[in-house]
Amino acid sequence: MSNWIAGELEVNQERAIYPVLTLEEVLQSQWYSDYFTEIRDMNNGYVWYSFHNVPICSKLFSLALCFKNSVLDSVIMSIDDDQYGTSWDDWTEAKELQRKQEHDALLRQELEREPDVRRSKPYPYIEYKVDYGSISSSYDPRSASSSISITYT
Repeated sequence: MSNWIAGELEVNQERAIYPVLTLEEVLQSQWYSDYFTEIRDMNNGYVWYSFHNVPICSKLFSLALCFKNSVLDSVIMSIDDDQYGTSWDDWTEAKELQRKQEHDALLRQELEREPDVRRSKPYPYIEYKVDYGSISSSYDPRSASSSISITYT
């Protein structure tokens, strides 16, 4: 079972994402083999690994894990569901804001409290301070996307 308060996410009953996770551990995992899609090396010590249709908390997510010098730095995740659009042809801002509301509800349920930061401008954003860093949910009109961000410090 995932434990968002401790920064631990489970994939297929496997502790998959957690503070101090190393790239080596990810590369050896079954969920890496099952859901990996892409690597983006920023040539500055940061490398992003992308995954699609990853089951977490009874939902499917697109994930991007950012490693700095082979240690997990952050995770960007978004619910992967056709109801929010499958391409730019059926994307709408209203659907994307619904996805953000679903992200917000998931975080409230999993963290069992209201966010520490809430703002509506320049874009909708909530943030929870946690022992290992922070978790936020936002909608960014510049990228036309909403996501949950987990930052490990």
